[in-house]
Amino acid sequence: MNRIAILLAAIVTFGIAAANLLLAQNLILPLSVMKERAGGMPWYLTWAMVWVSVFCCVALGGFLVAAARKK
Repeated sequence: MNRIAILLAAIVTFGIAAANLLLAQNLILPLSVMKERAGGMPWYLTWAMVWVSVFCCVALGGFLVAAARKK
């Protein structure tokens, strides 16, 4: 792949990370509401999955940027 395609893929990957976090903030109910509904633990698990996916996107984007700089 050429550098432009790699950097474009990295930008898209960083955008997906931001979109994941933004969607999670808007779609997941606050902890206080979830505790009232007896759903505190699933709330923590859901946020853990969101953060893992965000960190994976950031790691992949960083790898792509590093790969583009090496060429």
